[in-house]
Amino acid sequence: MLRVDNIRKQLITQRRELFREVAKTEEDLRWLQSDIESEVEERGQEETMVRLLDRLDGRAKAEIEAIDRALFKLGSGQYGRCERCGRAVPQSRLEAVPAAAMCMACEQAEENQAPLRK
Repeated sequence: MLRVDNIRKQLITQRRELFREVAKTEEDLRWLQSDIESEVEERGQEETMVRLLDRLDGRAKAEIEAIDRALFKLGSGQYGRCERCGRAVPQSRLEAVPAAAMCMACEQAEENQAPLRK
């Protein structure tokens, strides 16, 4: 039996941690941007850091969106169903990845198709 309350708590905790990470990233970006008198080499390193932090922020946003979808599904009774095939997502997968939107087979098929879409 799926422990919905435990899953909900885990999702909310993950969401809170991601927001903290994003806030920390924004602090780091402000710190990097405030250091105007850097040498050319340091500027290159800073630009690399800014790009890296920007990518992390994008990934955090995607994770937060996945968590929000999972929380919505919990509230609407749709949680635990694969978004692609409609079958039940195994409890072990949901416990390992509470925001999982698909079963493993559909997730792998999606990943295999991703390079074709680029």
